[in-house]
Amino acid sequence: MLTRSERGKVCSAARMLEMLEFRFGAFEALAYASIELARNAPESQLPMSRLTAEAILEFGDDLRQVNQALAPEPS
Repeated sequence: MLTRSERGKVCSAARMLEMLEFRFGAFEALAYASIELARNAPESQLPMSRLTAEAILEFGDDLRQVNQALAPEPS
């Protein structure tokens, strides 16, 4: 994740949080897949445990809430 511009200026905390939220989508996709697979497959065959998947989804929700809280108010 690039945290500096070409001129060396550090990205704002809000911009870094936004980038983290988008990158976190890959983990959420795995978590959703694990939860879906858990309906038909034993946990030993899943990419991650159901508890881990649920924790990842909860963390993703928290990331989005923080990002929304930092977003500027529409005028």
